[in-house]
Amino acid sequence: MKKVLIGAAVLATALTLTACGGTVNKNTPSESAEASDAPITAPTAAPVTTPKSTPTPTGKAKSIRGNFIAELGDIGSFSNQSTKKVTTKFTVDSILDVQCTQPYSRPADNGRLITVALTVETKPDLADDTNPNFRITSHDFKFIAASGTTFNGNLGSVATYSCIDDALTFPSGGMGPAEKVAGSVVLDLPPGPGTLVYTGGAFTGPFFEYPIS
Repeated sequence: MKKVLIGAAVLATALTLTACGGTVNKNTPSESAEASDAPITAPTAAPVTTPKSTPTPTGKAKSIRGNFIAELGDIGSFSNQSTKKVTTKFTVDSILDVQCTQPYSRPADNGRLITVALTVETKPDLADDTNPNFRITSHDFKFIAASGTTFNGNLGSVATYSCIDDALTFPSGGMGPAEKVAGSVVLDLPPGPGTLVYTGGAFTGPFFEYPIS
């Protein structure tokens, strides 16, 4: 069965912000190959600018925070608010604890290191956006503990930058129109269960929530 979500992500330039709208469908094996050959790249030092979206809710369940309760493999899409055309599709494929493999790796600052593996595909219509570039970094995520307390520390600590090989992360320069990337973002989370929220860099939701054990 397909599930559909609509969510938000951000496209920002130094001068202009453009709004976009998104949807998410539950992946099947065949759909995964079609819509999720798309990748991304891991954490970068500065906050990322990604296409902003205006939510158009469907029947997908929402959390008490008003965010979409997403599942691994759900296909999210962002669209240009003006043209209504889909500019980007993504899936969160896995969220796993990680053992760093790089020579200069260091222990987590906040408690635990995880990798969020995503697949991203940008469409030719991304070229019509104010900033035709799609990025994902640690700044697009936040963590809410099981108690409901939002962690206000840095999820992109120094430990996240020297953890996995660069080839496994997302391009530091982002993605232009008609590109596909699969990569992981390394996050430094507090210990314990909670909820990982993917904001897409947007200032307003609804966002996408994934449970963390």
